[in-house]
Parts: sequence; structure tokens; C-alpha cells
Amino acid sequence: MVGIVAMACFPAASADFQSGELTIKAVQGTVMYSPDHLTWAEVKPGMTFGAGVELRTGPQSSADLAFDYSGTALRLRQNSLLELAKLDEMVVEENAIIDTRLNLESGSVVGSQRKLAKPSTFTITTPNGSATIKGTEYLVAADCTIACFRGEVAVNASHQGAPISAQVPAGFSFNPVSSQLTATASDNLSSFNRDIQAVRDYADKLKPDHGQPIKEPYCPVTPVKGHHPPPPPPRRPPPHHDHDDGHGGDHGEW
Repeated sequence: MVGIVAMACFPAASADFQSGELTIKAVQGTVMYSPDHLTWAEVKPGMTFGAGVELRTGPQSSADLAFDYSGTALRLRQNSLLELAKLDEMVVEENAIIDTRLNLESGSVVGSQRKLAKPSTFTITTPNGSATIKGTEYLVAADCTIACFRGEVAVNASHQGAPISAQVPAGFSFNPVSSQLTATASDNLSSFNRDIQAVRDYADKLKPDHGQPIKEPYCPVTPVKGHHPPPPPPRRPPPHHDHDDGHGGDHGEW
């Protein structure tokens, strides 16, 4: 239903649906990939992968991944298994809507994400919950432990069958066992410094214009009358002769 609504809002614009890719920027140790969940082959820098592929790192191993279409960089840390479940992008004129979902089955990832706004999403799911990334630097582990280094991470998890939702701000960690937020210890932060700096450097080099929200409003929607084009802008009065009627503004997004 969401897809139908999104398409109905752009009757005059062409929407280009495509699957994104990630690029392997660097590999340390033993890193393998599987296109079919059965056979495995060695990962090398420069390779690109699409949705459906699994990546696996061995002991003392890591892989650096760049999602150019969404401005995301990840480091898949040792003893990790990651499935690229969805890497979708819909381009409408000059705007792009990103829909990415990664399944972290074991291990952990450290990431740096450019700011995404609705309706774009970047979600990392684990066996115990999920983390929604908006624009931040973070660690997500398969047990749903979350550490946020910059920005904020939205967590949806479960503990003993009860659903848990939390917003993890910078400098804090989410403990899935206690379901509590705690300040991240300085020694834990320092242990991730190299990982954070690496993904930050990759993210800074990615395209800044993808994954940004479509200019709002998309189109007015009412439950009875459905979709209608926005009304024309009001007619501006002629400028007065003794003052400047010009307007300026600087609207930017990180």
C-alpha cells in the first residue's frame, strides 16, 4: 500500500526503481561471500554485491563496505555474518528514496550514515531486534547491543517476549538484557576509534545527494477525496517602491 501511495503522488514524474549495490573497499584476513546461501568464495577489494548476498568474516578479520547510493559506510567486524536483504532505491526526478535492510546474524558492524529523512530508511535487523539508522555513527551487535557514537539510533527489541523501544543518543549504549540505556565507558569508546575513523573516512567520500527526502509535501491525501495536486501558490502583491521585497534563506541538511 505504501508503494501505491508513493507512485500515485507523482502522476507527472517518472519513477526509476533500481537495486543498489555495495562496494568492498578493504579486506583484512579471511572474508567470504555467498550468492546462494550454499557456496562460498573469497571476497576481494573492488568487488560489488547486490541484494541477496551473504558476507562472512573469520577471526581477526574485517571487511569495509561502501553503499554509495545511500551514503553509508560499514565495517563488518570479525566473526560476523551479514545478509544484504534489501538494497532498494527509487529515483523520482532529482530525489531518491532509499530502503535498505541488512540482516546481522552474528558478530557486529560499525557504521557511519549520512542523514536520511523520511521516507528513506536504513535498518539493521538482528535475531533479537532491529536498529533504524537516520544519520549517525554507531555499533550494532547481533545480540542487539547498540552503541551510538554520534547522532541517534532507534532500537526495537524484545526481552522475555516483551517489546522494547528506545532512542539511543550519542555517548550511550543499549543493553538488550537489562533493556536500559547506559553511558558508554570511555575504554569501550577508545576500542572502536580505529573502526569509527575508517568508516567515517569512507562515508565522507560518498555522494552527498542520495538518500535525501523528496521535497515535501509529496501531495495532499485525504481519506475521502484521495490524492489531489497541491493548490497554486498565492499571488504576491507588487513590491512597494520604498523597500526591498526580496527573500533569502539557507536551508541545508547535514
